[in-house]
Amino acid sequence: MFNHAYAMPDATRRDYGRPHQHLSKADLGAQLARRADEWVRQATPAELLSVLLSGGLSPVIVEEEGQVRTGVELSEQPGLLSKLGIIWSDLPPAETLPLVALVWEATPPPADSRLWEAWIALDGHVREGARRFLRDEIDQNIPLFEACADAWLREK
Repeated sequence: MFNHAYAMPDATRRDYGRPHQHLSKADLGAQLARRADEWVRQATPAELLSVLLSGGLSPVIVEEEGQVRTGVELSEQPGLLSKLGIIWSDLPPAETLPLVALVWEATPPPADSRLWEAWIALDGHVREGARRFLRDEIDQNIPLFEACADAWLREK
């Protein structure tokens, strides 16, 4: 159901980015942030809704034959990026979404939560507002991406 923002033989929609042989924590963190930005640009309405309400982004760092590839995917596993993108987690979604709709100059969300994905799909202001919000979250949380890189480098 969910797509990935990294390249593997079975990942047809999204791409890792170029392989790298020697990466510092900052380089690897920047690569992860770029993969997250790619993920946001390509996310479906269902994926956008999922991240806005529940988070769930997860870093992917793979080393194959001395080359490192990075990516971002949706996961239910808790991690450093898993809370990134959640809008106003202290409010229930039924209260949060109407507020962000106002900010994004979008139509109000339907009362029935089963229709929220369709609302995002049909209202370009919602989609662009969500993407803009998530890109801002990425830009403001570069240290989280570097922490993911640091954790991976320490394991190596």
